[in-house]
Amino acid sequence: MAEEEAVENTEEAQPPPKSKLKLIVLASTVLLLGVGGFFGWKWYSARKVASAATQKAEKMSIVYPLKSFIVNLADKKGVGKRYLKVTMEIEVDGEEQRALVNRKVPQLRDTVLLMLSSRTIAEITTLESKLELKQILLARMNRAVGKNVIQRVYFTEFVVQ
Repeated sequence: MAEEEAVENTEEAQPPPKSKLKLIVLASTVLLLGVGGFFGWKWYSARKVASAATQKAEKMSIVYPLKSFIVNLADKKGVGKRYLKVTMEIEVDGEEQRALVNRKVPQLRDTVLLMLSSRTIAEITTLESKLELKQILLARMNRAVGKNVIQRVYFTEFVVQ
């Protein structure tokens, strides 16, 4: 009987064997979190570099203001005199292009004045006609400069009377 009690005590004293399944699940979770963290960090750093590159590209362009233009609009109906006052700015890529535009301001102003004075009131009142006018001005101003230096034309003031 003493031997039976000793056998029972030794069975109770031994801890139950630990499950290897818990260890495998824990190791898999740690490995998965590590891999996910690594790829997340790589993705974030790649976006940061791309964002810095686009910001640098945006900072390169320069907006050059032009003085206001006041022109008589073409009057085909004989209704009366109509005037257009336009203030615009042009966007160039860098300092070299800005210097070139600065040297060609008289030619640019002449081109814009001739273009605007040839338009009628009906040709400049709608949104589509203003967008078309911007594209025409862009093409003619680049032709006056001699190169495709000007990237965009912005109207900052557009008044018809």
